[in-house]
Amino acid sequence: METFDFIRDALVREGVTQAVEKTLMPALVQRVYPGHFTVTADGSHFGSDITWPGLDSWEMAGAYLLLGRPEVAQNYFAFTRASQKKDGNIPFAIIPAEPEPDRTTYFRGMHYPEDIYQHTSADGSTRKWVGLFDHWQINANPLSVLAPICYVLTGSEIARENPPKNWLGDNIDSIDLAGRYLLSRISENGLMSGAGFYIECPPRNQWDGVTQCYAIAAFRKLAELWRSLGQDDRASEWSNRAEELARAFNQFFWRGDRFAEYVHPEKGIVDRRRLTDVNFAAIGLGVASDEQTKIVWPKLTAEKSFWSGGMPTQLVSQPAIYETWEWPEPLPWEHANGPVYDVAAMGRVWYLEALSCERVGAWDRLRESVRLVCASGKAHDWKWYERYHAKADGQVETKGPGGYCEYAAILVRVVLGHPESF
Repeated sequence: METFDFIRDALVREGVTQAVEKTLMPALVQRVYPGHFTVTADGSHFGSDITWPGLDSWEMAGAYLLLGRPEVAQNYFAFTRASQKKDGNIPFAIIPAEPEPDRTTYFRGMHYPEDIYQHTSADGSTRKWVGLFDHWQINANPLSVLAPICYVLTGSEIARENPPKNWLGDNIDSIDLAGRYLLSRISENGLMSGAGFYIECPPRNQWDGVTQCYAIAAFRKLAELWRSLGQDDRASEWSNRAEELARAFNQFFWRGDRFAEYVHPEKGIVDRRRLTDVNFAAIGLGVASDEQTKIVWPKLTAEKSFWSGGMPTQLVSQPAIYETWEWPEPLPWEHANGPVYDVAAMGRVWYLEALSCERVGAWDRLRESVRLVCASGKAHDWKWYERYHAKADGQVETKGPGGYCEYAAILVRVVLGHPESF
């Protein structure tokens, strides 16, 4: 196992080493198909045979690329590509079709048996799978553009890491088709529908600011991919699509000194929380202008609540301010996690802050956040959790399974992505 001797800070060096040895490598089981990994270290939560082609898998695939395991990302991508529908959509979960999944709770949005397909993996094994494209919140349908956006981002990262000669040429039409599906999700107001990009409780019904920023980033990546193939017309088309969405985003979300959180179909622009992850997304993903960034960034760094309990980064600065109309819709079963479960510190928000630090050159802040994440891991026997909820006393409470892979993957992405800074 690599020792990461280049990392000067002893705590960070140990943190990265433990993230790899205790989380990312144990998760790389490759049991169901070549490239198969679980989203927890021991595979005991969220299904040992289930693949999640959304945020977790994109984050982890990028970490494996940085760890010198490109075949893992490529094989994972091939497995996910087999699940793509004719309209370009990608499911946010791929589940064994046999035995028939329980569709009374979290899989109630599944179309069974319509979305069953059969796939033969690189090792020759054949199995029936079913893709999950619709959320258990039938009306708001959060996460419904998560997977196609992450599919584009994963393809872009694989293409950047010197894959086999014909890899991009063989996959570009599939990646482009995922982008075409995303275009079909743009509403009459010019924003992309799909509610919460990476949160579901609350669902951010219906036009989430983070969704807009990630979609813009995906369109720009598509432009880069086509340009690398010498297809300038196709590249220009995606660049134009990105800027169209960016203009709509600015029209609705820019409030003069910050970006709003989301647009509700009945309540309109929702800007109740003082500062949210949308601001990190706009800066880190290159959607905010330099002028907007200069206005917003000092507000974000001055807001101590983002690092409640010494754990970066909370979703919003005022987690207690939510109305009941923002909660998930009424459900036919009791949802155990509660209506605002995702209002917490999560690796996905920390990653957006890290990208923002990179953009503005805030390397000291980035290094400090890395040390905090490592310290938290060390305090919990080198396990990171899914959520860190802010408490009234300024501390955080861990929620979700220990050994969840997200923080470990982002830690590897941040440090190995910028080795000269650590």
